[in-house]
Amino acid sequence: MTGLELLERPVASAFYGRFPVLLPVQEATIEPLLAGRNVVVSSGTGSGKTEAVLAPLVSRLWREAVESDAMLLLYLAPTRALVNDLEKRLLPPLATLGLRIGIRHGDRDDLSRGVTPHFLVTTPESLDVLLFRKERALKSVRAVVIDEVHLLYNTQRGLQLSILLQRLRRNLLHSFQWAALSATIAQPSDIRDFLFGPSEDVAFVQGSPGRMIDAQVRHIRAESEFLELILKLTASQPTKLLVFANSRRECERLAGILQAREQLRPFVFTHYSSLSPQVRVDTEEKFSALRTAICIATSTLELGIDIGDIDATVLWGAPGGVESFLQRIGRGNRRSQKTNVVCLVPDDSRKAISDAVRFLALIDAAKKGEMSACAPYQLYGAVGQQYLSIVASEGGQFTRVTDLLDLVRGKDYLDRESVELVLSELTEKGYLQRHGFKHRYGAGEELYPLVDYRLIYGNFGVGSQAVEVRHKSKVLGEVPVINLLRVRPGHVVRFAGRNWRVAQASTDGIILDPIHAKARAVDFVYPGARIQFDPYLTQSMWRLLHAEAFPSELLAPRLRELVTGARDRLRKACRATQIPYIRLTGGISYLTFAGYIVNKAVCINTGQLDPKFDDVLLTGTAPIEWNAISPSPRAYENIFDQLFESSSEQSLYQTLLPERFQVQEFLEGWLRDRTIPEVLQRLSSSAPVQVPPNVFQDWATVSTK
Repeated sequence: MTGLELLERPVASAFYGRFPVLLPVQEATIEPLLAGRNVVVSSGTGSGKTEAVLAPLVSRLWREAVESDAMLLLYLAPTRALVNDLEKRLLPPLATLGLRIGIRHGDRDDLSRGVTPHFLVTTPESLDVLLFRKERALKSVRAVVIDEVHLLYNTQRGLQLSILLQRLRRNLLHSFQWAALSATIAQPSDIRDFLFGPSEDVAFVQGSPGRMIDAQVRHIRAESEFLELILKLTASQPTKLLVFANSRRECERLAGILQAREQLRPFVFTHYSSLSPQVRVDTEEKFSALRTAICIATSTLELGIDIGDIDATVLWGAPGGVESFLQRIGRGNRRSQKTNVVCLVPDDSRKAISDAVRFLALIDAAKKGEMSACAPYQLYGAVGQQYLSIVASEGGQFTRVTDLLDLVRGKDYLDRESVELVLSELTEKGYLQRHGFKHRYGAGEELYPLVDYRLIYGNFGVGSQAVEVRHKSKVLGEVPVINLLRVRPGHVVRFAGRNWRVAQASTDGIILDPIHAKARAVDFVYPGARIQFDPYLTQSMWRLLHAEAFPSELLAPRLRELVTGARDRLRKACRATQIPYIRLTGGISYLTFAGYIVNKAVCINTGQLDPKFDDVLLTGTAPIEWNAISPSPRAYENIFDQLFESSSEQSLYQTLLPERFQVQEFLEGWLRDRTIPEVLQRLSSSAPVQVPPNVFQDWATVSTK
């Protein structure tokens, strides 16, 4: 029998009635799910993963759901926008089966409307809320789906979800079946190990890695060139473009460039996390409805939100890794087997040649279906958050340590000693108190404000403190509170892709009025770390530069001449088994292509004074004995405290950890990245070779203007 024949006929018709045959990943997923097994599904964007898991799960649970009129299926997505989109997408097939779908997030709670849905779509944080309030509807859940799981893997939110799922299991009289989905998983078994532990019975389903990629890499030397390119792409026929930028500020700048041309103004939109949910939904609906439209977005549109068919994806600057690259280019040309992508080196790039090769390495890896891989991280911050959530949900009463330990089974590093250290630190800081003689912890005075301010449910960065941006009574979005130091009433600012005049600016909100006249606008600032490129990408760049087959045909002619010239000079001056360097006044500089964290570790470990380093370059005061560099990340333990960098990306609960655990968490990227030992091995077995300054400058500070 085919997979389609194994499904209940009404279910098969509801999900696949319009399709004569199933896609490969859909065929492969039916049998294990019908057999009651858990699955991790890894398949390219647009390959039908959602239907692949829902059709067999609904086939198993449909009749029981209708008969019991209970909520049997829980679908978890990482963002509210994706939750909303999934509801629209899944409502028709579920309704034909007599099943109710509902959603639950900060803007809407269908569980409070009196009629329990059979199928609930929600976020990890909202699941925390439901468990906190002891939602009765959860007791009947039989299956859980985790979508876009790569966004949760090796994160505090992912650890939070892992513990939430254990809390859910503990509250059920039966176990539940689960499925995790992503287009960008390097090793599917890592997902199982991080969320549930290696002993969990799982079937791994891997589909097609993706489609053919038709790519070109160009250098935009001035804003006018970007405008000319977009005009050319949209000139001959109705065209939809999705433009990805790496920051909200760049989104606004690019929108301003395009909207300066009157013929484009009605068709240009922006989409990023600071905009309110309603503004983003309005943008998605307008963009989807228009035949010609240009949407400039950050990573908010990397997810599978339905915004219609896109003719081409434009990348303004390279994303930090292959996973993000695949997610972005996967949004385009879903009706064909070919993805059109235009990769742009921005006008303000200080390393245009290096940035162009970075794009070539991303394209090469994507075509081969390769990506970086990190083993599951050992994290602690969300453990404290979950323990506080549990104590608060019990009204602050004392809770046994053994019950808390039970929730982290399968995570060997979270032994009793580690858990006790987390609990002791929370006690010392006033969030918990220890029972006088029983081995239990109850609420401290500092716990209650976390509940009152609804901070108890999330593991987002402390740098996310924001102030609302409004026009009259409409919330347009929010910006970091630091912007109150930059804008004053009367200032013109850019937000949501247009110009506004500031009417009021205070901690109560920034009130804006629209203006239509051209004026010099102030950009809001969004503090945060720069885009970090993972060591896999820089290692791939080095290999590509020394490979015989170099994809120079992907480069626009002017850029091709620059890049191939730089590559030829590099290959003439050094081999792949050498490390090029130049001597400076009072120092020495190496081209390592090793990645930021590796270059930092080498500088510290070799005692460099006032070192400077980035993803491809390190500069120090003294020569480095590369054969003395250890290829083992563990060998750098003596400098672990110096590698640590706290940031606004830390969650509140990470800052409440013992300092030792904060350092350990930061170092997980160093210790678990499977590429770092390869990079260290390459460096330790390579010989330094002095090269002419022009070879070095190609990759250090080149400007092509």
